[in-house]
Amino acid sequence: MLCPKCRFGNEEGDSYCRRCGTDLTVPSTSLVTIQNRTPSLLQNPQLPRFAAGVGAVAVGVGIELVRRGLMARVMPPAKPPRPVSNTLPALNRLRDVLFPQNDKQFKLPKNYEIEETVVYMRRIIRRKQS
Repeated sequence: MLCPKCRFGNEEGDSYCRRCGTDLTVPSTSLVTIQNRTPSLLQNPQLPRFAAGVGAVAVGVGIELVRRGLMARVMPPAKPPRPVSNTLPALNRLRDVLFPQNDKQFKLPKNYEIEETVVYMRRIIRRKQS
């Protein structure tokens, strides 16, 4: 038998709870009072103000989406960005080294093979420590 107050497991013949001392002979009404645990925001009288703020933000976001959609239709399409290799000549030369465009096959003498090595050089220029 469970105590209605502390939910301690007592034996069937017990008249009082062994933990809290509640009288177990009184019949339970099976209705338990609970505390109100709703968020304080719902009990706050400023709920309409909060709802209006959320609505205003939603309307603002909707207007911005419509404005961007209209601007995308009115404005001419943007030019495609230039490849990076056109802006930096060093990358263009590096591309030629890494991915040569000529597919010319070399005729090698007997017992020779081609081994390619890419060398990377980094130059750092710093001010001297005084």
